[in-house]
Amino acid sequence: MENMKKLTLLLGIIFIVCSANNVNGQLQRRAFLGTQLKEVDSFTAGKHNMKHAKGVLVESVVDGSSAKAMGLEANDLILAVEDVEVNSPNELIARIGRYRAGDKVRVTTIRNGKPIQRVGNLLPLPHETSPFGEVIYDEVPHDGGYIRTIIHKPVGKGQFPALFLIPGYDCSSIDRMHPDNVYKRILDGMVEKGYVIVKTEKAGVGDSKNNRSCAQYNLFDEVDLFSASFNALAKYDFIDHENVYIFGHSMGGVQAPLMKTDFAPRGIAVYGTVIRPWFEYFIEHARMQKIILSQVEDMGWDYLSIEQQHDAAVKFYYRFLVEKQSPAEIFKDEELNAFISKNFRYDGSDIFLGRHYTFWQQLQDTKLFEAWSKSPAHVLSLWGEADFIAFNPWEHELIADVVNEYNPGKAKYIRVPNMDHSFLWVEDQKQSITSRMDWDYIKNNFNSQIIEILAEWIEETKN
Repeated sequence: MENMKKLTLLLGIIFIVCSANNVNGQLQRRAFLGTQLKEVDSFTAGKHNMKHAKGVLVESVVDGSSAKAMGLEANDLILAVEDVEVNSPNELIARIGRYRAGDKVRVTTIRNGKPIQRVGNLLPLPHETSPFGEVIYDEVPHDGGYIRTIIHKPVGKGQFPALFLIPGYDCSSIDRMHPDNVYKRILDGMVEKGYVIVKTEKAGVGDSKNNRSCAQYNLFDEVDLFSASFNALAKYDFIDHENVYIFGHSMGGVQAPLMKTDFAPRGIAVYGTVIRPWFEYFIEHARMQKIILSQVEDMGWDYLSIEQQHDAAVKFYYRFLVEKQSPAEIFKDEELNAFISKNFRYDGSDIFLGRHYTFWQQLQDTKLFEAWSKSPAHVLSLWGEADFIAFNPWEHELIADVVNEYNPGKAKYIRVPNMDHSFLWVEDQKQSITSRMDWDYIKNNFNSQIIEILAEWIEETKN
């Protein structure tokens, strides 16, 4: 999965229970607009005398926010920030995220059909808080700058076991996640049970400031980033360093065994991930996910058309992952140009599927079998029966089998019923597909057994 994205995104005020402790350092707090946003549809565009839908609709404005100080109101449309057009909530949030607290910014808006330029100084994004303990904002040097780490420490004195999160592949921020975000629910649940939680912003994301952005990082750059964050845990006296665990979800499950750490993690738990070379996974994914989707939704595919598409997929992925050709080179092939245009949002740049294309090519050469065979950690390999992203249970059994072949008794495989890639409670893959854009369902059907499984495994394996 990668992190849940809503069409409506709230950057509001969270009820403050315990104050956040911001460690003095190099990183400035990123800017905070303070609006609830929504996509602009044709009806809304017409109300503002626009022929075509563009910009972002302001649904509400948070008191005490940058938007309030700049005079923004509900039903305003935001068209641009410093002459850079924005046409979705995510685009606007990403654009504002480039600024730091105190920066002056000009925003182009429309109110009642009339364009208005608004200028103001941006306020800092409020820190995370927690009802279960202290929140510590820290930073770690990396790539010519610093990455932001956010640590949740449970109430009480002494040392606590810790859980270090490596999320999915995308470049979303893990700071002040929406209350419905599944990562937030998992991590809050683990803090409540008495575990320190460690989150790491990726390069150039949130407060992090680096020479390159997350999208420009390759796979091994990012593994180094997480390794640096993990190694920095040695300085905290409230962490029990003999009992630090890693939880890798999706792409995080690939990166977790590749990390180079100064002290060994006690355990590594992975969910919805891959161990095979990426060419094998992608060509299976190209066929099986289309079959699964076509059985649930009317995609206009039958088995023969799926196989025809799969033939093109094999040619593309072989040239891309095995021969290491860039997407721009492959795009020159007329047949594969049509395949890429149909299946991916590709603009001709070095960024492919949200990451630098070398990120995906390096996945082909990761030697994950070897990495898992050398891991001294306890391993928990989890597969959700309703997962249609990482849909192969054998993949996850194989992780445990490889570990146990070379480190007998160290790994456990658990098949989790009624759980999909996004940690939601669903009957099966079919319901996971049909509910994947149903935000009310997503909000109300988090499968909390993931918290119980992780906590029970940690208690079984800790020193």
